[in-house]
Amino acid sequence: MTNRAARRTAYPGASHPDPRKAPMNSRRALAGLLAILPLAALLLVVVVLPPPPRVPTHWAGARPDGWTAGPAFVSGVLTVTVLCAVAAAAMAVLQRAVPQAWSRWVVATTAAVGWGAVVLYAVTVWRTGVDGPERVGAGWALLAVAAALGAGAAAYAVHARRVPAPEELREQIPERARVQPVRGRAVRPVDAWATEISSTTLRVIGWGLLVVFAVVSVLTLVTGESLALVALVVLVVGGAAGLALAWSAVRVRVDAEGLSVRSQVLPLQLARVPSEGVAGVEVLDLDPMQWGGIGLRALPERTAYIVDGGPGIVVWKRDGRRLALQVTEGDAAARAGARALLQAAGQRLGESSGSSSS
Repeated sequence: MTNRAARRTAYPGASHPDPRKAPMNSRRALAGLLAILPLAALLLVVVVLPPPPRVPTHWAGARPDGWTAGPAFVSGVLTVTVLCAVAAAAMAVLQRAVPQAWSRWVVATTAAVGWGAVVLYAVTVWRTGVDGPERVGAGWALLAVAAALGAGAAAYAVHARRVPAPEELREQIPERARVQPVRGRAVRPVDAWATEISSTTLRVIGWGLLVVFAVVSVLTLVTGESLALVALVVLVVGGAAGLALAWSAVRVRVDAEGLSVRSQVLPLQLARVPSEGVAGVEVLDLDPMQWGGIGLRALPERTAYIVDGGPGIVVWKRDGRRLALQVTEGDAAARAGARALLQAAGQRLGESSGSSSS
C-alpha cells in the first residue's frame, strides 16, 4: 500500500474535501454581506416608511411614556447600522489577521444588531402610524429581538469555520497522542471511565448572577419597564447564570461512543465528542495562564474547563478544535481516561478504514 493510500485509510474522507473548506473565503464574505445589508435595507425602509413627527422610545407597562422626534430616531438607527456595516467590512478586509472564531462572532453580532435595528425601526414606525404614538404596545419590540436572534444565527451558520485537512491536522498532533486504527485481535471492549469535576468559581458566579437576575427582574416589574427589557434580562443574565451553574459541577464519561460531559446541576449534556470525531488525545498539565484562566474558557480553536490547574485530558477533534478538561483526581486518572478514549477512537477508526478499503 502506498503512503498516499495509507493516509486515505487512516483518515477516511481525506480524498473527498470537506465542502466547508474550499469556499471558506466566499462563506465569510457572504456572512459579512448579511451584516452589511441592514444599512441598504434601512435606506429602503425609510423611503417606504418615512418617520412620523414623534415615535415612542420608552414604555411604562403597556403604554409608552417617552417619545423622541422622528428624525432623531432615524439618526440613531442609522448610526447603529453604519457601525455594524463598518465592523463587518473590517472583518472582511482583515480576515487573514483576525482569527476565524473571532471573525465569526463579530460578524454574527453585527448582523444581529443591524437587522434588529432595522426591524425595530420598521415596526415602531408602522405601529405608530396605525395606533398613534401614545398607544403603541411594548410587545411589538419583541419582533426586533426575534429578528436579531435569527439574523445572528444565520450569519454564524453561513460564516462557518475552516476545517483543516486531515494531513494538516495530523502534523499538529504529537505523534504519541494520535489516534491509530485498531483492528482484528487488538479490538476489545472499551472499559468505561468517568470522573466528576466541580468548580467553586463557576458556582459563585452562577449564584451571583442569579441574585442579579432576581433583583433586576423585580426592579423592572416594579418600575413598569417594557417587555423588551424584561426579555433582554432573561436572555442575557438568566442565560449566563444557567450556563455558569450548569458547568459548576459536571461528570465526564468515556465509553465506546466517545467522550461526554453532563451537568450534575441541570439535566443537560454540555459537550460530546463522538469516537469518530477524535483525532488525538493527550494528558497535559493544564496551566490556567495558557488556557485563558480558571473556569470555562472558550477561545479561538480551543475550549478549556479548568478548576485550579493540574493534569487534564486534551482532546484533539477532527474539526481542528481542542477540548481540555482538568481531572481533579490526578494524573493517573487522567491517563486512564485518555487511554480509554484513544482505544475507543482507534477501534472506531479501524472499523471505518476497514470498511472503506474493502
